[in-house]
Amino acid sequence: MLWLALRALFGVVMLALAGFGCGAWIVNVLPATCNRMERVGISLLGGLGIFSLALFLIGQISFSRTIIVAAIGAAVLLSVQPLWRAWKNLNLAPPIIPRDAFLPAVIVLIVLVLTAVAGTAEITGDWNVDAVAYHLLGPTVWLREGVIRPVLDNSHTAFPQIPETLFAVLLAVGGNRAPDFSSWLTLGLLLLISAGLGMRMGLDASQAWWVAAIVSTMPAVYAGSHNCFVDGIFAAFVLAAARIGFDAEPIREWAIFGVFCGLAMGTKYTGLLAVPALAICCAFVILNRDQLNRIVGIRNLGVGLAIAAAVASPFYLRNWIVLGCPIYPPPPGYASFCSPRYFPREAIQQFHNYIYQRGAGLGRSWLAFLRLPLNLTYHTANFHGAGGIGLCPLGLAPFGMIAIRRNIFGKALVLFAGLLTCLWFFTQQESRFLIHVYVVAAIFSVAGWNYVSARYGRLQRLTAATVVGISILYGLLMIVRAQTENLHAVVSPNFAQFRSPREIPYLASFGYLNSDPSAKKILILDRSVPPYYSRKPYIKPVGQWGELTLPEISNSLEALPHARELRVTHILDVISPVSGFQIERPPSNFELVFQSTGQRIYRVD
Repeated sequence: MLWLALRALFGVVMLALAGFGCGAWIVNVLPATCNRMERVGISLLGGLGIFSLALFLIGQISFSRTIIVAAIGAAVLLSVQPLWRAWKNLNLAPPIIPRDAFLPAVIVLIVLVLTAVAGTAEITGDWNVDAVAYHLLGPTVWLREGVIRPVLDNSHTAFPQIPETLFAVLLAVGGNRAPDFSSWLTLGLLLLISAGLGMRMGLDASQAWWVAAIVSTMPAVYAGSHNCFVDGIFAAFVLAAARIGFDAEPIREWAIFGVFCGLAMGTKYTGLLAVPALAICCAFVILNRDQLNRIVGIRNLGVGLAIAAAVASPFYLRNWIVLGCPIYPPPPGYASFCSPRYFPREAIQQFHNYIYQRGAGLGRSWLAFLRLPLNLTYHTANFHGAGGIGLCPLGLAPFGMIAIRRNIFGKALVLFAGLLTCLWFFTQQESRFLIHVYVVAAIFSVAGWNYVSARYGRLQRLTAATVVGISILYGLLMIVRAQTENLHAVVSPNFAQFRSPREIPYLASFGYLNSDPSAKKILILDRSVPPYYSRKPYIKPVGQWGELTLPEISNSLEALPHARELRVTHILDVISPVSGFQIERPPSNFELVFQSTGQRIYRVD
């Protein structure tokens, strides 16, 4: 276990150095209002995105471990000079943690350390766990096949792939524990950017630490920021773009704004909604400037959006060329502009129905919209909220809005959060998709806390502090509960061994196939079997969402007569929640070589 943790740490450190190397130039093109720590965090975040984008483009041709190591080596070399310069100037830097920020800093440290330790546990779960179903499936297959392509049996592997490309790097360099272990780094970057936004709003360094503490203990934020979820890093890209865009003036600042917008669209499809909202808010800020600056600002905003489109375009063009549709799985109304491959119309409709049902929340009426602050606080399960966001946004954020009512930057943030909430409300009401709004709510919560403390009496100050304390303690409790099994598995090898067969479906079969040298290519008949656990090439005729991966074959049984043509050596047949054994009378050339509870493996002779 110690070796696995050390290897994961090595992988994350190498990736962070590569990020610094690719993003060092960003420090010099950020707005003058960015402080020193913001510059470091934004440049590292941007560097990771740029490094991932470069590897994604290279990976369309070849994606071997040799190429990954060479790319990391080159990027690390680029980091040497800026890191040396930063080291020499370290004594000139102000203290990172003010004395009165000790408590929130300890809270943030607890969350990050807990995330790092729990992240060294083995990833487990069935097809309902996103990390297993697609976030890590794609990178695992890319490394095995030596090229970045969507995995046809899971259409979600065609999502924009900035984070997944980084996961592939971590798997190659840091082993299979590194992707989840890296969550502490990406969560830390989100917290740093959140604190920087707070300081730009007028909060002092101590109050900015409280912003980070509140954000880090919001269960809904945490749920989207660990276990290989990509919502946290997506929110970081969006918030970094807002931080830059709301203060951008010269063309170079608008250019880097466009880069971060493009990285957001290259991380999640919801970036296609966030970027127009950012553009509207940037235009709002520009229109509050003098006439000459308005004209120049609008022109520069257009340049930034063009750069954003260029940065994000490789992911969408690849999908259009390979899969027949730039957004895949196709959205409603897709038939008017694309013809998706490998995804039957009936399966697409079933997928849309699932999305509508999962994202229904508590309705889409105006009354439901007005109740959102209350419902997001107290009815979290209806939004798959993993415990919600605590009491601070509901109890203190309104006072913060009063406190910054004359601040243009603050008004732009309010408008931005409002637009994103409206888009979220009428599309997919999944709580972790709203992390960037929760960060803004936390900033206004601290501003409101400060406002109450400065203007009201002792009872009101005590009440405000109690709201913050309850929110943080509740969040810490929910986070510890969510990570209890992972922490137990890290400290107890016996529990880890007990946990694996309980949480990894068909572990016995995968163990047999992965250890059998004669198993060259596996035919998986059941669509619910997660192929992430296979260390051998495989074919899955019917995918998780009903994708059809083989031409002229509409179900798994139709693939059996073609087993030799497909160069299949073994067939995995199981009893699952969606079907029983599919091979009832095996042909003479199928030999049963392994059997366990609900599992059978045949060798093709």
